[in-house]
Amino acid sequence: FATGSTPGLKNQSLHVEVYVPHGLAAGEYPGTLKLSGPFPGRSSVRADLGTLQLPVSLRVWNFSLPDHLSFLPEMNCYGLPEDELNYYRLAHRHRTVLNRLPYNQNGRMADGCPPLWDSRRMKLDWSKWDRRFGPLLDGSAFADLPRKGVPVECFYLPLHENWPSPMEGNYNGGYWADRAFPDSFRQAFVAATRQIAAHLEAKHWNETLFQGFLNNKNNFKANGWSRGSSPWLLDEPASFQDFWALRYFARAFHEGINQAVGATARPAASLPRLVFRADISRPQWRRDSLDGLLDYHVVGSAMRNYPRLVFERKRTQGEIILEYGSTNPVEASNVQPAAWCLDVWSQGADGIIPWQTVGTTDSWKQADELALFYPHPGREQPGEPRSSKSLLPVPSIRLKSYRRGQQDVEYLTLWAQLNNEPRWATGKQMRAALKLA
Repeated sequence: FATGSTPGLKNQSLHVEVYVPHGLAAGEYPGTLKLSGPFPGRSSVRADLGTLQLPVSLRVWNFSLPDHLSFLPEMNCYGLPEDELNYYRLAHRHRTVLNRLPYNQNGRMADGCPPLWDSRRMKLDWSKWDRRFGPLLDGSAFADLPRKGVPVECFYLPLHENWPSPMEGNYNGGYWADRAFPDSFRQAFVAATRQIAAHLEAKHWNETLFQGFLNNKNNFKANGWSRGSSPWLLDEPASFQDFWALRYFARAFHEGINQAVGATARPAASLPRLVFRADISRPQWRRDSLDGLLDYHVVGSAMRNYPRLVFERKRTQGEIILEYGSTNPVEASNVQPAAWCLDVWSQGADGIIPWQTVGTTDSWKQADELALFYPHPGREQPGEPRSSKSLLPVPSIRLKSYRRGQQDVEYLTLWAQLNNEPRWATGKQMRAALKLA
């Protein structure tokens, strides 16, 4: 339609969304789309011709998509503006899950992201942490959204090599992690994990995948030892001592969970879902170092080069598999996120992770393929307090493409269940129909 307000602009796109409530009866719903002008050649003659009316029809089917996601488009990020809740809500509305890493490469925690740790008593204080993150974990933050009351599907825990105990004063420079720390360092890690599991159990927050994840890399020390807190490549491990370090922390993580499980009479299936996660781009070098310890396996394109390695571990050890990568550039086709969902699901994985998703004010000025969530253009700086409730973050069209892909996967999952056939069979049919490479 013609805008008339911007010189030289002839056409403009409109994106219209209609949410169909769960309880709406199946059938055809006719309606009218009304567009207000001015329309060249019409509104100049009569004022009433400045409105264009188009008949539309909505077909409502006799089934609903599930509120709980069976396939996770995980929106990874490394920081959020002060109005972080609005970003979580925007992701939730788009059937994705925002997951913010709570610490930096230098090992420093983002303000308020960990519960307070008393190193002398080896005890956690949860009061502030619960007030901040509790609404995400009990679902109350999303009570008025389409998937109302559903908590976030995954959530990074603060556990890493520099928390709860610092590397400084504990790391002895050793090559192998199990010889690099005093017993007190490991005991603190186990104690913190045990208290985290016990607290989540007491809160009955048992729908979220709480991830123990070590993201830091030793190559950040190249520009100064203090630039990185990790002496190993804990994210995308390369040498075997990197995998061995992950094994050291994974064993301590599971020991803490087992201690918490042993202290409760509830069945294990009803307890919080704490998972040890690792992002591994070289699964062919892993050997058996993480067998029985890795629960949430994030893998890059190596999933396609070594599918037997990756999916045999999924089959035999129950690992959750996600593929990480990048979203299409702004100038490229926005079909990519939806197609990526379908492609990965049909191969047998459980989700996808674009490695960075939150933009800045500069993302409005320069094409930023990493910006799936834009700060409101009325904000001066991402970290400044909001001056108005109307200054909400803005979704990109690519975020909506992720939602389309997630929805299509749910349709295929329902179709496979209806036909009582395995996922691989439905996936093969889908790939053939869409001519996916």
